[in-house]
Amino acid sequence: MVTQASTNGSVRFGVFEFSPHSCELRKNGSKVKLQDQPGQILSALLEVPGDVVSREELRKRLWPADTFVDFDHSLNTAIKRLRDTLGDSADNPIFIETLSRRGYRFMAPLYGPSNGHMNGNGRAPHSTIPMAAAGRFSLRTALWALAGLLATTGAVSAGWHVGHRAVRPVQPREIRLTTNSPDAPVEGGAISPDGRMLIYTDKLGLHVKDTSSGEIHHVALPAEFKVTWASWFPDQSHILASAVPSAKDRSALWKISLLGGAPQKLVDDGEFARLSPDGKTVAFLRGEYPRREIWTMNLDGGEVHKEVDSSGSIYGVPVWSPDSRILAFLCVIYFPNWNDEDVQIETHVIGGGQNQIVVKDRQLSGGLAWLADGRLFFSLAEPPPVQGDTNVWAMPLDAKTGLASGERVRITNGPDHKPVMDASADGKKILFMRTNIQPAVYVAQIDKKTKTVGRPERLTLDDRRNLPYEWTPDGNSVLYISNREGKFHIYKQAVGQGTPELLDTGGSEPNILRLNPDRTKVLYSTLKHSDAGEQGFPHDAAAEAKLQGKNIANSGQNLQIYRILRVPLNGGESQQVLEWPEINNFQCARLPSRECIFSSYANEALEFYEFDAETGKNSLMFKISDPEWQLYNWTLSPDGGLLALAKKLRAQEEAEIQIMSLRGGSTRKIALKEWRSVRAIDWAADGKSIWTCASPREGEEVVINVDLQGRVKPAVREPSPYIGWAIPSQDGKRLAIWEASGASNVWMLEGF
Repeated sequence: MVTQASTNGSVRFGVFEFSPHSCELRKNGSKVKLQDQPGQILSALLEVPGDVVSREELRKRLWPADTFVDFDHSLNTAIKRLRDTLGDSADNPIFIETLSRRGYRFMAPLYGPSNGHMNGNGRAPHSTIPMAAAGRFSLRTALWALAGLLATTGAVSAGWHVGHRAVRPVQPREIRLTTNSPDAPVEGGAISPDGRMLIYTDKLGLHVKDTSSGEIHHVALPAEFKVTWASWFPDQSHILASAVPSAKDRSALWKISLLGGAPQKLVDDGEFARLSPDGKTVAFLRGEYPRREIWTMNLDGGEVHKEVDSSGSIYGVPVWSPDSRILAFLCVIYFPNWNDEDVQIETHVIGGGQNQIVVKDRQLSGGLAWLADGRLFFSLAEPPPVQGDTNVWAMPLDAKTGLASGERVRITNGPDHKPVMDASADGKKILFMRTNIQPAVYVAQIDKKTKTVGRPERLTLDDRRNLPYEWTPDGNSVLYISNREGKFHIYKQAVGQGTPELLDTGGSEPNILRLNPDRTKVLYSTLKHSDAGEQGFPHDAAAEAKLQGKNIANSGQNLQIYRILRVPLNGGESQQVLEWPEINNFQCARLPSRECIFSSYANEALEFYEFDAETGKNSLMFKISDPEWQLYNWTLSPDGGLLALAKKLRAQEEAEIQIMSLRGGSTRKIALKEWRSVRAIDWAADGKSIWTCASPREGEEVVINVDLQGRVKPAVREPSPYIGWAIPSQDGKRLAIWEASGASNVWMLEGF
């Protein structure tokens, strides 16, 4: 809903200044004639800059309910007059963008009065620009983005902030530096201190490009030596790299000469390093993901010192202040269910105490660059329906304190995900990645006897997020969750068909879906919204006990309440099954078993409950409370007798899967020799093996089949670098595979 501006102040954009109170428009200080309806439209768009204002909202604003008018023609005319006044174009808009079938959006940077000033959270003490709602932030996307690589579904709105500054809008140049195909997306890059040489990595190795001549050289390295991240030494003839020398080794920091010679190891257990501008100190991440800490060392790997403890948060790649005194980094603070998070930029004075929060915004997404002129560059996600896109922003920081000294300003405006990566020493060139990698659903045939998998074929053809969870009982259609229409919904799509069928869930946005035991209904979980909107609410033990007849200790945290609902597979009305705090997974066995289980993060443990898919009646089965209880993923066998568990998102010396008997209570471990980590697990249709996505080494993911004796059969090795999970059909003949694909290349900004 469009809201009125809260003050009578003016708004500046380009050469124009507009007063929302009087609808007066000035160009270069001179008054410009603006008719009433175009003025009202401009006022509505400026109240929510960057957000879509629908044609229906504009109709309500311009014409009372009892007015009879050719609405479409009249609104089109008013929009055209407004664009004519601004010298704007519908085909190549500078100010007002048309979004087909949705409405209009104001897209240019906005500035306030000349004395306007904003704090680090983007709010001006006397700001004339209201905040507009922002989009959702993706956990998976956050994990990729924090490494300075790829980042995509979510957390809730925290506010879209627009800056005020008495300067003209910048029009930077965007220059493409790499031309990799989707089969070999660029994974990371760094610009040399003089801004001339680019070093970047992809699945083929490490490359150096002269940006002035366009000449590219491949860096010769030992056969199994894989570089995952690189930055420059001041001499520009050496690079500092995160690398694994073989599949059995962990990531370490290495010094590599571009003139030849063997790589030199500097320190074990380190990655994502950056050198200080004075060339004396290295800052890097250390520790097992997600509990990485920030450490420093000197250039030869000595004087290693921990600067920032993990404290339960996930840190991004640290960057240095121009004077080499302060570190800035992204910090993701996850709530217990890992489906919601706070994201903020923090600074830390070397040798100092507490970190300082500079920006707190759940739309932060990507890396950082701290320029010689004191500006910090970062990326912010766009609001729905283009929540997969991010753009580059900048904000000045105080050199002494490391805190914000001005407002944030938009630098780029366009499609794709654009994490900031690096900057030249003089701050005149910035590197960013432009990626459009999105998860899609692929389908492959399975040989039931040998478990050999055929070549996967893409099922979903749109460019949005598509996440497979189930098959229909006949094995002919995949059930998946997608945001293809903006919000997430459940879709059913037959193999070989290009168009899916929407399964109506009302206004709920599902995040997991499963089938009930008799395979006639879809069960799905969704966040229960409080009256305050998207935000969670403090846990009330008494209310929760009344709701479910159980007591969960109040840990003082903001717990989210989730609902499990059911809807007929062939369509119909959704009905609630149960409500429970912090549900992170659930699954049902197949008839004749009626076993259904959900797990919940509570009381510093992962608690498992069995529940009735019809009545919602539930009871506690057991809990896992070891030090890494948050990392467990699990799957229920088709007969309901066994639970398979594995720790996700953690690189191990040797991955393992635990098999727990729900009837006898015994547990045994299956070691996956020569496999370092397990991403996701799902039982095969016959219950005799498990499908999982695992990594034989850093940066490589493979779908494998593991039998109950620990024998591993690699099944899917795709050119795409991102494979999430594989779901078998009930008849065991097909796999639905989560696989992300798309292009990723390095671009450079100049003239900002």
